[in-house]
Amino acid sequence: HRLAARLGWSNGKTPAIVERDLMALFPKEAWIELSHVLIHHGRRICSARKPNCTDCPVNASCPSSTAYGVR
Repeated sequence: HRLAARLGWSNGKTPAIVERDLMALFPKEAWIELSHVLIHHGRRICSARKPNCTDCPVNASCPSSTAYGVR
């Protein structure tokens, strides 16, 4: 939920709405891998309290990176 919001992919308030938004953006074949990638990214780079935007590989396309003083 947090990463989908930070990346601008969903502004849903419930897991079901966020899931629906992500399902519309990505092909069904990618859903399982996407889940794993987002979990890994959230744990290693984009943590809740202190995201590491300077080392983020998607920084250039992340609308939230400017909120954290990066770009």
